[in-house]
Amino acid sequence: MKLSFFLLLLSISFSVFGQNEKKNISFFPTLNNEFIEINKEYFSQSIDDSINFEAIRFYISDIELFQDDDLIFSLEKKHHLIDLETPESLKMDFEIKQDLKFNKIKFNLGVDSLTNVGGAMGGDLDPSNGMYWTWQSGYINFKLEGITASCPARHHFFQYHLGGFQSPYNSLQTIELPLFNTDSKSIKINLAIDDFFKNINIKETYEVMSPSQRATDLTELIASMFSISK
Repeated sequence: MKLSFFLLLLSISFSVFGQNEKKNISFFPTLNNEFIEINKEYFSQSIDDSINFEAIRFYISDIELFQDDDLIFSLEKKHHLIDLETPESLKMDFEIKQDLKFNKIKFNLGVDSLTNVGGAMGGDLDPSNGMYWTWQSGYINFKLEGITASCPARHHFFQYHLGGFQSPYNSLQTIELPLFNTDSKSIKINLAIDDFFKNINIKETYEVMSPSQRATDLTELIASMFSISK
């Protein structure tokens, strides 16, 4: 009788403290605090002109959750291609034990050197996604393309294909963000594209297409544009 009662208590404990709950991480590229849609015209205060985005695509990898400096949880999938043309790619679902507490998220913007050395792969890393240069240059970590009359290029088309994994142009960026409401089912991460155009002169810098110091500097800038949506 006592054994049966003990086993019952044990099963209740496991069901309460070992139960998983569903959460998700979502990315929101924004302009003027508005979610960006591909091929929709916006007015950018940063360049004081209208702007139309044809591609916003980037790699997020090695997503981890921390309680202070202690690693609590890692997403099983390593690389995630975020593509504004594919809305479902902006959201990542995962399950985590209910009793785990965390107050920080950490992830990389881009693809690590070891993966790049391995050459083209499948899934999110498939070259057909348009995010791979060659075995020598590797993956494009961040792609931003669009049109604005302020750009002096042909057809006013700007394009930034940012990447590079070999020294001295290793553009991989590690990002850490504090989490304020960990009881929420969703971790919402904002990417303020406004800040990109605030920090460049699009009349002078409107095309970056290969690994370089400029590409590395711009990727560092983009890493600073991520924040948690409260």
